[in-house]
Amino acid sequence: MTDPFSIIKTELPRDRWGRPLITPPDGGETVAYQRVTTFVGALEDTYHLSLWSQRMVALGMANRPDLQLAASAITDPTDQYAKRTLNDIAKSAREAAGAGAAATTGTALHTLSEKIDRGEDVGTVPAAYLPDLEAYRRVTKYFATLAIEGFCVRDDLRVGGSYDRIVQFTAEGLDQYEREHGERLCYPGPDADGNIRAGLGDEVQPGDTMIGDLKTGNVDFGIGKIAMQLGTYANSVDYDHTLGARTPLVGNPSKKWGVIVHLPAGTGAARLIFVDVAAGFDTAYVLAVGVHAWRKRKDLSFPFASVQVHADLGPSLVEQINAAPSYKALESIYQANAEKWTPGLTTLAKARTAELAAS
Repeated sequence: MTDPFSIIKTELPRDRWGRPLITPPDGGETVAYQRVTTFVGALEDTYHLSLWSQRMVALGMANRPDLQLAASAITDPTDQYAKRTLNDIAKSAREAAGAGAAATTGTALHTLSEKIDRGEDVGTVPAAYLPDLEAYRRVTKYFATLAIEGFCVRDDLRVGGSYDRIVQFTAEGLDQYEREHGERLCYPGPDADGNIRAGLGDEVQPGDTMIGDLKTGNVDFGIGKIAMQLGTYANSVDYDHTLGARTPLVGNPSKKWGVIVHLPAGTGAARLIFVDVAAGFDTAYVLAVGVHAWRKRKDLSFPFASVQVHADLGPSLVEQINAAPSYKALESIYQANAEKWTPGLTTLAKARTAELAAS
């Protein structure tokens, strides 16, 4: 078996939208596959993420007078160029509130965790994050890493993506778990009422293999998407873009369970979480496919008549008052617009009356 850590990787070709270009199973020109994260993202509940993003924009704008000034200079927010400018302002505001720093930290921890799994030196790391890396080492000692950042495809869905890890529980690791926790490690299983609970299922065996995923942020609100994502990976095959070749995933990972290594950045704490990837894949295979097909429907509306009218709004009330040729004309303007008349217009009309009397 080829050592997956020793493969010299070349860049996977992508189209202008970032979609991976994949050689079909029977050969021929490459075609664009949808990214797995995009595919399952069709079912993601983004409510809390949207609120978080709005909060970050608000905080960032409060701290950046230059962004406040730039936003105030926009006179027509419907203009396409103004929209782009406002998008850039919102992005800068989120970064000013620290949203970008969290993403940067997460990416760095991913890279450093890969070095740990490869047995490499992590180099010089800021002291604040050394506890995170030590927590990662300790919580992942129960299994061995078989593959890192492998790219896989699911051809019938025409999707592809990179899994973080494929991990395999070892006899030594499971024995260590028992010594530390006083019981054998078991999968989730049903309780007396049929509810799935942690530790009530079958015992984890040496050699059990599954898709692993490192998360450095909150996982509570996004667990549905994570389950679909890992489930799709577990039901895919490895893809070598240099040859257009497909091979089974190393270790034949479980299609029932996956594992998250949850490492909240800056906390020095880590935990392992079993994920029901079977339920995730079943949902993605049925519902995500249906949602994407629904979005592509072009036969849901049928225009049969249309009218277009361009209204000439004419001069404003202010312009009418300033141009009124007589007091009688001012009265007519008032009578026609009495419901929307304001004290300011009365003042303006009095000034125009004085002008007419003086002329």
